[in-house]
Amino acid sequence: MSSLLSSLRGLSSHERSVLAATCLSSLGSFYSMAVAAFALPQIQTGLAIPEEEVGELFALIRVGAVFSLFLGVLADRLGRRRLLIASVAGCALFNIATAFAQEGWVLAWLQLGSRFFMAGQILLAGVVVSEELKAENRGLGLGLLSAIGGLGGALTLLVYAFVDDLPYGWRSLFVVGGFGLLWVPWLLGSLSETRRFKAHHTDAMLASASDSAETVPSELSMGEGFAEYRWRFLALVAIVLPVWIIAEPGSFFVSKHMQDGLGFSPGGVSLMIGLCGAATPLGNLFSGVLSDRFGRKPATIGVCLMLSLAVGLFYNATGPVSLGIGLGLIFLGIGSLMVLQAALATELFPTGLRSSASGVREAFATIGAAAGLYGLGALYDVTQSHSESITWLLVLTPIAPLALLFIPETAGRDLEDIAPDGGT
Repeated sequence: MSSLLSSLRGLSSHERSVLAATCLSSLGSFYSMAVAAFALPQIQTGLAIPEEEVGELFALIRVGAVFSLFLGVLADRLGRRRLLIASVAGCALFNIATAFAQEGWVLAWLQLGSRFFMAGQILLAGVVVSEELKAENRGLGLGLLSAIGGLGGALTLLVYAFVDDLPYGWRSLFVVGGFGLLWVPWLLGSLSETRRFKAHHTDAMLASASDSAETVPSELSMGEGFAEYRWRFLALVAIVLPVWIIAEPGSFFVSKHMQDGLGFSPGGVSLMIGLCGAATPLGNLFSGVLSDRFGRKPATIGVCLMLSLAVGLFYNATGPVSLGIGLGLIFLGIGSLMVLQAALATELFPTGLRSSASGVREAFATIGAAAGLYGLGALYDVTQSHSESITWLLVLTPIAPLALLFIPETAGRDLEDIAPDGGT
């Protein structure tokens, strides 16, 4: 705790201003992430969605995050600021539009649009923080971004508690999800383009206007950039994909396992998740601070191994103590991975590829989550047990730690030292 407070006191006024703007912009994204899942019973009843269509509709919604890769690519060409603000506005507008949906598939497509911009908010806010904070504060900044942004999820829970009393019921939840529009004027006036992107853009313009290729380092094209850093991109995929194949089923089936497998009441589930869920913001904050001090690689390797251990413990627990420890460590691990994987995606690549790499991370996290749920269904046909099927997914655990051994350490180093613009 003293390390966290010391790090917070060491932030400059500019860094605090950047964190205020990016944290505010991310609140709506976490609200949007949770609202449809919380309100599923009311939505299904209100729009008369058949049981057999529910899974398909929510699978469609989840796919929206994959396409945020295109926002990352655009941000590497047009700038972080304008795409981040556009994402805040886009997410809010799609949420408001969802309140007027009259059919399940219309709602799903509108929420796909919301997820597209929601994921854009998350990845671009992370890029802005990484580019504007000092090397020794980047992990702290990304941790704060996730922890404070997570308050949007808490807001969802608070508003949902009154869903039956709100005018227009569940539709009002999506209108509230448009509160990001209130931040847009303030963001336009307070959030400036990152200094690294402005310098990169200026160098690229000078290079294109120069007759001598030696005058200014040339900008990597997208194809050249991916080719130049292909091993880092492959390593990033190996670090992200298998972890979320494990993490998504491991977190998604918590309530079902506790109720159907262990006989917990809904109230008992809520109490257990509420108590253990406090570990998520702790993971956000302390993974950032500790990885700033001890390194991203050892921190990420440790968290990957801890998460798999926690999933195995929770789904094979024989008593309430081991069950609670397992669940708390699952939340701690997921909160930590949100920060550590975001840090690696932004730090391993040059300015001209940084947002694109963050988009790749978000896309493959989504693909991994979908693959985990799909694989779980295939394993269930053999095991006839969700717990046993989730346990079998743990065979993928060594992939991410092994991939981490082949990338450079990024903590405490200037971004230009890790990945120079114009190629290595």
